[in-house]
Amino acid sequence: PQTGRKRHTIHTREMLPRTCSPPVPSLSNSSSCSSLKTDESGNMVFFGENLDESSTMSEDNEILLRRAPRFTGYDNSRKQVYPMSQGSCSDQKIADNGTNRDSINEIKESILEACLSSIPQRKLGRGKLSLPAFVFDIDGVFKNGGKYAEFGAKAIRKLQRAHIPYVFMTNGGGGRTEKQYAEVMNEKLSQFDSEGRGPAEYVRENQMILSYTPFRTHLTHLKNEPVLIVGCPRAIHTARKYGFTRAMALSEYARRHPTMNPFKKGGCEKDGKVITTGIKERWNENFRAVLVFTDPQDFFEALQIVTDVLLSSRPGEQEFEPSHRIPIVFSNPDLLWKTQYAHARFGQGAFRLSLEACYKARMQAMGLDGEEIEDRLNDFIQFGKPEPAQFMHARAAVLEQAKAKGDDGCSISHFYMVGDNPRSDITGAVRMQKLLTDNKESKHTRGWSGMLVKTGVWQEGDDTMGASEVHENVMDVIDAVLERHKQEIAQFTDTIEAVWE
Repeated sequence: PQTGRKRHTIHTREMLPRTCSPPVPSLSNSSSCSSLKTDESGNMVFFGENLDESSTMSEDNEILLRRAPRFTGYDNSRKQVYPMSQGSCSDQKIADNGTNRDSINEIKESILEACLSSIPQRKLGRGKLSLPAFVFDIDGVFKNGGKYAEFGAKAIRKLQRAHIPYVFMTNGGGGRTEKQYAEVMNEKLSQFDSEGRGPAEYVRENQMILSYTPFRTHLTHLKNEPVLIVGCPRAIHTARKYGFTRAMALSEYARRHPTMNPFKKGGCEKDGKVITTGIKERWNENFRAVLVFTDPQDFFEALQIVTDVLLSSRPGEQEFEPSHRIPIVFSNPDLLWKTQYAHARFGQGAFRLSLEACYKARMQAMGLDGEEIEDRLNDFIQFGKPEPAQFMHARAAVLEQAKAKGDDGCSISHFYMVGDNPRSDITGAVRMQKLLTDNKESKHTRGWSGMLVKTGVWQEGDDTMGASEVHENVMDVIDAVLERHKQEIAQFTDTIEAVWE
């Protein structure tokens, strides 16, 4: 019995079957979500303590929570794989290798719970001095490939002088840890600084949200389980730093099973000789999940091997195991991103799109029926912008900074998401704002605005996807926001200086 607890019904429609598993434990450090059940109509019922009695999820917000439709390509704005799928994964224990349909649905429930726990709480820092805050994309905003903007360091110095909280949230990361990425970014910003101020600290580890940062906190149930890591060579080291003690790189798995990929690195068939390892090949890895940290090092090899691993726990002995079901978790949905090349390049979203097409075609060739194929395709789980879980990481990092401002901390008057990609940066900000307004929280929590810049993926004539403003570059955005909040900033600065005196 949920005595004395508030009841919130979310109409899930096709997302989950009418009969669901027992409630899934809440995310760690989350107090806004407690348990999930189903009512007599088969709807998911959420019991929580921190939501308003009248709070419900609207029809529009169901896209954040329900099972996403399958990819059909990408839309005419050409900017991202679309539509999106689920946002994150909670502390639900994955079952043994024979993960069945019910167990996969339990994972879906934990994703739903993670989304629900992302709803901002009330009375955040009310009565305190306030400041605006920035959440910055990196590629297409501060840099294109390895070339950083000359005004980047100057722009951040403006924020530091004004005591403005800010974080960086990228759908990349290059397989580095947050600390490593911050070190590289500090070096590059100093190197390209037009004012030549020399080395300085523009970003710290706790201000970095990489595409795979949520893996560390949302996938804790996998940390002592065997998982297959897809990504560049650095990714496996970061996975182990995150605590995935039994992680194995896809390249290592391919080395153990050299006949899985019929091609050499140069692209020619391995037909010069009979391939032998000299020992009996063992298929005992028994992966419980596939985690895609970055774009794969070898695109074809990743397509082939990941498809094999999704179909069977021991692909070399049995091609398809009907009871074998494991999730594959992606960190970045972007189809395109901006590099030094004149036009946008394919990103991790292209790998997901390709993998899904190959996986589906392989299952069709095996004779699986349409319902089974569709069900298995729903084992794909998505992190990265614009997913709410990603934005909640950025929000939490900003609020930690706000606590440290002055003697008593400050509240955040508004969040500004600055990015070049409408379908990741701007859509995410729009969704965060809808979470506030649709849950009648707008009077008590701080709003979000998407600020689009012209230095990356977006081009004149493209859909802005609801951007609040469009600016030439990030410096122009910062100048506009500082001017808009100048009285608020001056009040905070005066108070801080008075305390110092």
